[in-house]
Amino acid sequence: MPDYQRQHIRFSLDIPAVRYNKFGEKQDTILHQISIGGCLAEWDENVYVGDEFRLEIRLPNKNWLPLKCKALYRFENNGIGIKFTDVTRFEQELIARIISNRLANEGLPMTVDPFAQPQRFAESKIPRITDQRREQDEILQRIMSSEAN
Repeated sequence: MPDYQRQHIRFSLDIPAVRYNKFGEKQDTILHQISIGGCLAEWDENVYVGDEFRLEIRLPNKNWLPLKCKALYRFENNGIGIKFTDVTRFEQELIARIISNRLANEGLPMTVDPFAQPQRFAESKIPRITDQRREQDEILQRIMSSEAN
């Protein structure tokens, strides 16, 4: 999904979860990317864009957080983009706790606000690769044109 559409910061973590299909069948899955608004789950050929299902993620206290979800996109043989639907602020706070706990367990004691908006490229102070390339091309062009004179 393009950066300008992101509403929440995503974290690259492998978080085990359980997905229940519309028939109530249980399937273990791994969430590879997660934010308080959605995630990228491991590939499942039986999940299609538009499918709605329940996902459960284990909380640090060992209870389960049930979330209503909808598949928004599929990366063939790679992953499924999922949006948490009808998610409450309280549920988002619990997802934030899951994220913080996983970061701490992986030795990444970062102070991260999962509610923060992702930085847009236009707002970024870090030069984009294309900007650096353009500057290098302009310098080379000046050097080449001055040698020709």
